[in-house]
Amino acid sequence: MNLLAEDIEQIGHILAQRYFTEQGWKFSDLRLSGSKIIGAVEVVNEQYSRYPYMSRDWYVENSAEKSFHLSNRWDKLTVLASLLQTCPDMFDFLLKINDQRSLCIVKTLQSDLNKQQQNAIAEARRSGFNVYIFRAGVPESLDFELEEVVGGISGRGTFR
Repeated sequence: MNLLAEDIEQIGHILAQRYFTEQGWKFSDLRLSGSKIIGAVEVVNEQYSRYPYMSRDWYVENSAEKSFHLSNRWDKLTVLASLLQTCPDMFDFLLKINDQRSLCIVKTLQSDLNKQQQNAIAEARRSGFNVYIFRAGVPESLDFELEEVVGGISGRGTFR
């Protein structure tokens, strides 16, 4: 079966998640959490305006969205949110490796960075982020077998 481009991308995405997990890195899938990270800035601002005796850093450190933005300081969160607004959908993952936050783009061995991604990488580097490109070797076609189980009520079946 020939795979579609989006299938190949998704498999690369799954491989990246598995790799990050095996390395013991904290990570956030920006396809799912990008808007939550941007929204976290507004949430912290609202909390701070209601209770200004606590610092914004405290609200960031204790936010429910911390597992998404992986930030512990207000300035780090705002830089990340600003970058994600400036370069929407350019990065696939936010990584935290040894207390250093980095961004990651997933590509297959058959695909190259486009001009927008190159510009987003340059912007991320200016904002203080390391950037990784996770290149996955995904075949363009996969073999499979579909077997039908037939049999009676006895539970004994035969495969064909």
